[in-house]
Amino acid sequence: MMQTIQPAGVTRSTPRQYPRVRILTPFTCSLSSIGTGWWFRKSVHDVGLVHDLSTGGLCLSTDARIEPGDQVSLTLRLTKSAPPAEVAVAIVCWRYQQFHGLAFTRVSEAVSRRLAEYMNATGEEE
Repeated sequence: MMQTIQPAGVTRSTPRQYPRVRILTPFTCSLSSIGTGWWFRKSVHDVGLVHDLSTGGLCLSTDARIEPGDQVSLTLRLTKSAPPAEVAVAIVCWRYQQFHGLAFTRVSEAVSRRLAEYMNATGEEE
């Protein structure tokens, strides 16, 4: 079983805003940096592994060069048979080594529903 990854010296005194599920078999996602002047840059797609997920964000491991405050777009491959779920904008909230916590700031209702369905199915399997 995976452990919760949290930055050193950070403790949580309040409950999480969104229920979260631990992904026992991490799944891949691709991420692209967005920000000021992004339309002038060549699109760069990095790969990450999702370790836990909620409808409001996720924890992933990646070698991508992203830092707290950066904005990224995500493509999540929740299942092999369904099309990928697109998160238009997520902000990097924290980083600890190669682990990053991201909060979704712009996601469609349809994708939010798919995330909730995936979490319910995953929670039932545990």
